[in-house]
Amino acid sequence: MDLIRELKSEYGFDEDEINYALSRARGIIFGFAMEYRARRILQEMDFENIKSVDMPTHDIEAEKNGIKYYVEVKASKKSPTREYSAYKVAMIALLDGVHLTLSMIPKPNLLLTEEILSEPKRILYRFFKLAYMKQSEELKVFLENEKNREVLDSYSNVIRTISNRYHLPIALDLVNPFSS
Repeated sequence: MDLIRELKSEYGFDEDEINYALSRARGIIFGFAMEYRARRILQEMDFENIKSVDMPTHDIEAEKNGIKYYVEVKASKKSPTREYSAYKVAMIALLDGVHLTLSMIPKPNLLLTEEILSEPKRILYRFFKLAYMKQSEELKVFLENEKNREVLDSYSNVIRTISNRYHLPIALDLVNPFSS
């Protein structure tokens, strides 16, 4: 490998020092290698303008058939959205495009994130998507559902924080009556 040869010749590192560094950087190397593999997979699926980004909501941005996609790459045997916090789900809903989760293990599987969220997180996602798109009538109908209101009540801090940060007064106005 050229890099290891360079580290040895230019900087005088020995095998132990290089092995130590590789051991410490294992997770970082794994992450970047998986991201590179994900980019190739998306390319094979006819995505275009593929670029790596360092965003809290996604790792890759790409386009296909004129539609913008935001792709989170997951390399875990666990549920791919298990680690998505309520704050992350809310921010995903505010993206101008489609959010996908590319689960890399055991084999690559590209999934529409909204469809694989747990039910409570899917309700939170839908709430913020409607609020972001300023669909107030649809949002009112959505909030007429008792279960939706109960779930959203449990996320009242998230709703307040995200609504204030991203200037979504419609969300605050509609949720305030049942969450204080």
